[in-house]
Amino acid sequence: MTATETWIRDALRELADDAGPQAWIDCDINPSRGAKGFVGACLYPNGITGRGDHCVRVFADTFLEAVEKLERAWEARKSLADKHTIRKMALAVIEISTDQGECSDAALRGAGFSHHQVAAMGEAACAEATRLAAGGPFSIVQTAGSNAIAA
Repeated sequence: MTATETWIRDALRELADDAGPQAWIDCDINPSRGAKGFVGACLYPNGITGRGDHCVRVFADTFLEAVEKLERAWEARKSLADKHTIRKMALAVIEISTDQGECSDAALRGAGFSHHQVAAMGEAACAEATRLAAGGPFSIVQTAGSNAIAA
């Protein structure tokens, strides 16, 4: 694999990790696109069949350019996707806290959120959960032991 191919692969992995555990990314070549650019790249943060998804799609002449455009496009749309993730996580925090007496990071990962999302948006989700429901303030307990994130 060339250095450029390695960079593209790593950049797409990092982008998918940032978007969340369900993220689906694709880069393809279609010679019939013409003026748009032969290379297309798209990111579905909630998977290709995700509901309420905020698909980001770009076109370019090379894979390298497509990945760079996709990164910029995701940054521009990320705040909207993050707002939806925070809202979903807040509802999960409320539900888990109600069912289990507290909400752990492991329980949120079990509910479909990535470690990255919990670390980046957990505090905002707890604030939103507190705003939405009685019984707050809500918090996320860091798990220790076998269910903790590997170091």
